[in-house]
Amino acid sequence: MLKRWLFLILILAGLAAQPVLAADKYYVPPTQFNAAFQVMDLGFANIFGLFQNATGGFTFDDANKTISAVKIGIDTNSLMTANNENKRDLSLLFGAQQFPEVAFAALAEAKFKDGKAEIKGTLTLHGISKPATFEATLNHTGASPRGAGMWRSEAQAVGLSLRGSFKRADFGMGDEPEVPGRFGDTVTLMLEMQGIRQ
Repeated sequence: MLKRWLFLILILAGLAAQPVLAADKYYVPPTQFNAAFQVMDLGFANIFGLFQNATGGFTFDDANKTISAVKIGIDTNSLMTANNENKRDLSLLFGAQQFPEVAFAALAEAKFKDGKAEIKGTLTLHGISKPATFEATLNHTGASPRGAGMWRSEAQAVGLSLRGSFKRADFGMGDEPEVPGRFGDTVTLMLEMQGIRQ
């Protein structure tokens, strides 16, 4: 009996000595972050805008396929569109000069199932914060040549696609002053990112 107890104690001690796999922190550099949006124009078709400067970070547990501590920042003054007229009007829509950032933060953990997860957090734009949900797709995990010095060597990376939408009215966003009712109330955000492990 004593030998059996000693054997059990040794097994438990060995398990305790095993390293605990913790979630890793990832950073999304602006060069690996594509942030776009679409909004209906006069009811005819959606027009698109691309923000050229966005960054973010998150914590990811590859073993359990969970993500948490998601933080995203988008520079509204970096807006790019197909023509200058749309750029002017959409910059006014976002109030870029007064509100230079769209931010999203989700501290709670979300688990991917079949590569899909709902990331719930707080969206802040136009000086107003509201609950928001992004539908996330886990595209790929693995070594990337874009990590650890960007193009010089490989590092672990996580590729994500996020989709979410919000109502302009919820954030006090106005309309195009010269054409009232021009823009639809729903704005869809499309975020594509490659996070590099820190």
